[in-house]
Amino acid sequence: MYNFKEEYMLGQSETKSIQKVAEAIRLDLTLLPSPFVDSGTLKGKVRDHNGNPIPDAVVLILDESNSTLANTVTGNDGSYLFNTLKPGSGYQAYAKAPGFELSEKLSFIINPNDSIEYDFLLVPDSSQQYSVVVGVIQNNEDFPVNTASVELFRAEDSRTVPVSLTFTNEIGQFVFSNLNIGSYVVKVNANGYFSEHYPVIISSMNKIIPVNIRLREDMKASKGIIAGVITNNEEQPLADADVILYRLNEDGSQSPVDFTRSNKEGVYLFVNVPHGQYCVNSNRYITVK
Repeated sequence: MYNFKEEYMLGQSETKSIQKVAEAIRLDLTLLPSPFVDSGTLKGKVRDHNGNPIPDAVVLILDESNSTLANTVTGNDGSYLFNTLKPGSGYQAYAKAPGFELSEKLSFIINPNDSIEYDFLLVPDSSQQYSVVVGVIQNNEDFPVNTASVELFRAEDSRTVPVSLTFTNEIGQFVFSNLNIGSYVVKVNANGYFSEHYPVIISSMNKIIPVNIRLREDMKASKGIIAGVITNNEEQPLADADVILYRLNEDGSQSPVDFTRSNKEGVYLFVNVPHGQYCVNSNRYITVK
């Protein structure tokens, strides 16, 4: 704890000059209360599991709503210092350094003029012994392909061994982590696109390998399907009903584009339908003798 603290903020008056013999000037100054007069201190060191100091570690203080209040970096001796903490509760502190896991949370309360000393102990981050593959899947128009399945295989001799399976998010991203050195193959499958295989080589540890894969659209698979059931007013299926598919044009008109008949369950099906708006007309004719 400090023996002395400033009660007021250091102030400075306006500037005036003396230009005449025996001239007197007046310099008034109003001092503002120091906002740190009751502040507390948090200090200590960041060490590894052997007790060695860790320089350049980041120490972060959050409030009870997890908003950042202050941060600092340790010196060569692993020491850190926060000396302007306002009295209050709900404080949280963490320490992190490259190659180490995030520390355990320190929860503390600052009373007026408190001085708290705490040493953080950091554990080596075993995940940083591995590498990560980070990728983006796009189509030929540079739009992301979401919900694509992405498989990772490890190449061993003349065969491939499955390692992991994931799916792209809404912006086409995927991640594979905890990977060792070796040769891999990324396989991507998505509805409406041809499957793609992308080789990946991890030659050293603790690396981020970026992968950008562009999928080619399968024109047949990417086209839609229109299906339905033709029934009568008693909700009984009508077999052999004529079904005509119409495409809606931009001017609101309709153009017939395909024709089929319902089966014995009243079901009809149109395949390989291009993108657009459609409707169907249907009827069934009888032979009049």
